[in-house]
Amino acid sequence: MATKQLIDLAEPRVIAIRHGSRLFAYTVAPIPSELWLKYFDGIVSTAERVGQEIVQHIDASSAGLELVEALIDRERGIEAVNGETTIPFGHRLAIANVLTSAYVPDEDMRGFGEVPLVAIWSAGESGAMHRHKNLVHVLNEPSFEQNRRYRRDDSRSQVIGGSRKGTTVYKGAQRTLAAIYDELILRVEGYVVNGQPLEGREAIARSMDAYHKVAAVARLFAPQEVAAEEEDA
Repeated sequence: MATKQLIDLAEPRVIAIRHGSRLFAYTVAPIPSELWLKYFDGIVSTAERVGQEIVQHIDASSAGLELVEALIDRERGIEAVNGETTIPFGHRLAIANVLTSAYVPDEDMRGFGEVPLVAIWSAGESGAMHRHKNLVHVLNEPSFEQNRRYRRDDSRSQVIGGSRKGTTVYKGAQRTLAAIYDELILRVEGYVVNGQPLEGREAIARSMDAYHKVAAVARLFAPQEVAAEEEDA
């Protein structure tokens, strides 16, 4: 029986990128929360009227590139294993995609407050990136006040250029979700810190990757599917 691979949140991860016949690898240091919060703030979600239609735009790619740029600027934030002195644009896009790869799978929640995540994290000894499917975040149920905070911040918007022909910019609530995660988290599975089990609310809040926080806790605020059947004619 294969041993489950764990994510070590304290260790640099290795991101492998295939470019033609060559394999490139980059080490990425653990990303501090302040950079993740800046990434979340940089996601642009807008709606504007074009004729009789409302056209919506969401751009998370630019925020991902800015995150990678910020890591490059940090000492030992991103380093090329192959000794390359520059990181091509396409590689930066690929790195950003890996850093933001966590999602809740179709199997959805295993039980009340148990949220599974799937994420690509780091390359193994073979050089291939491993997709982790054993990640679980166990959280308390949100309170009425926490739900109110999330809904309020998720609905924030600003109209630029006038109410009739202007563009509505939606602010997003990822910062709020990250804070609520720290309040609700009970335990996690699939993660370690320096090879040791990650246990205790304070330790998890301090060490957990902020993108994983937001991906997990956001699921608690999504309604479950109603078990309805169509009536026979």
